[in-house]
Amino acid sequence: MRPLLLLTRPEPQARRFAERIGGDIDLLIAPLSEVAPVAFDPAVFTDAAGLILTSVNAVPPLTGLPLRGLPAWCVGPATAKAAARAGYVVHEGGGDAETLIARLVRAKPEGPLVHAHGVHLARDLVAALAPHGIAVRGTVVYEARPLAWPPEVLDRMKTAPCVVAPLFSPRAADRFAQHLGATRPQGLRLVAISDNCAARLPEDLRHGTIIALTPDSDGMVRAILLAMSQERHDTLRRDPTGDK
Repeated sequence: MRPLLLLTRPEPQARRFAERIGGDIDLLIAPLSEVAPVAFDPAVFTDAAGLILTSVNAVPPLTGLPLRGLPAWCVGPATAKAAARAGYVVHEGGGDAETLIARLVRAKPEGPLVHAHGVHLARDLVAALAPHGIAVRGTVVYEARPLAWPPEVLDRMKTAPCVVAPLFSPRAADRFAQHLGATRPQGLRLVAISDNCAARLPEDLRHGTIIALTPDSDGMVRAILLAMSQERHDTLRRDPTGDK
């Protein structure tokens, strides 16, 4: 019995992430949003001494600006890799906003820094770092536009013997719950990147949700593999013969 891995990230990110899971799975990519650049004033970067990047989606819009060689404080390894490819001097932030803030406070980098981010902010870094004497300007460079699911997505989930659905942000949890509505597929196992992410789910969906031990891609891969292992174990308990 092959589990259905439901990935709700934008298509390119979902494909790259699925390669890390591998194994004997069925894959369904059903993005909850699509990323689009937002027009911004490049003058905000004119005297920047460094960048803060809290999403891999913030890197492409900066292409073409004379920013190569600047320090880039990145929230996690995926963003750090994208920033390194773009020519920045990377400082990894530990996987979540709070750890990134703590590392910036300890390092006290020369400013001003520019936080390039999306329309929706999970954490206001300008306000968080100001009391520590770190000058930060924020500018929106992209947005995640909500997408509707075609009916086939829920139909596929309803017929799958097991659905493993990782959620990578609180907003993703919100949208997933909205798209799911009253539907509760059998064998649904949710994986959340953080406690804050899981907290945005309805109570019945929070029950049994696996929280990644680290809020990054590595932590999510491990949590997904755990969810799949648990489902296989439960399946064998229900059917010790292993008949499919």
